[in-house]
Amino acid sequence: MIGASSESQLESNLAALGFELPADARARLEQASAPVTAAVYGMFTPEYQSWVVSPGLGIGDRPDTFAPPVWNGRR
Repeated sequence: MIGASSESQLESNLAALGFELPADARARLEQASAPVTAAVYGMFTPEYQSWVVSPGLGIGDRPDTFAPPVWNGRR
């Protein structure tokens, strides 16, 4: 469905398609409209883990107060 109500309107609408954007304008439009994608798994990076999960510790480090678990019962 084109939406033209007369032959002259149809010709006018189709004539509006007869132009071409210069390459530099197309490139600028593509850059401006490019979606910014978030790092989906960014929270698993060492930087994020050391910042949020264990501030001040390196990944794999244990705090000074760490003690192995004590098992009370049968295994």
